[in-house]
Amino acid sequence: MFRTLIFTVLVAISQMTHALEYVQEITEQEIQAEVSAFMPIERTKYFVTISISNPIIDLLKETDEISLLANIKADAPGIMEGKGKIMINGTLDYDATEGEFNLRNPRIVSLTIDDVAEEFMPEIKKIAQMTLSKAMTAYPVYRFKDDNLKEQLAKSVLKSVKVKNETLFITLEM
Repeated sequence: MFRTLIFTVLVAISQMTHALEYVQEITEQEIQAEVSAFMPIERTKYFVTISISNPIIDLLKETDEISLLANIKADAPGIMEGKGKIMINGTLDYDATEGEFNLRNPRIVSLTIDDVAEEFMPEIKKIAQMTLSKAMTAYPVYRFKDDNLKEQLAKSVLKSVKVKNETLFITLEM
């Protein structure tokens, strides 16, 4: 009798815990729209202007990360001007108070710029890294909508992020 009661309580707790989870599916297209909205981003440091535009989002199933491929332009008047591609990868971080997902720890995976001497590349990479880190922290890649009751209730604790079929599956615990 006592074992049956304990088993029943454990099953009830398990079901309650499961009932307090919310899974949000966010497609690559939704993330693409959010990121495209705040591009291009630009930063000038030491007379070098870096502009990053036209992002293409890719969800990486192997690492549950977000990858961003974008155009990059580097310009130092009278010294150099070049265009190329930059790819960054990063992880999602969830801010429960704001109901926002931000790309954290963006790291440059590849950077190529035509018509720019190799000696300028370390400084360009440093400026691009600062630009991306600041922008990806300031602008969310996804924000829960205040007019959606389910999403309002979901502003809780992030449990997991998984990528499957070009969709982020985000599990939150309430």
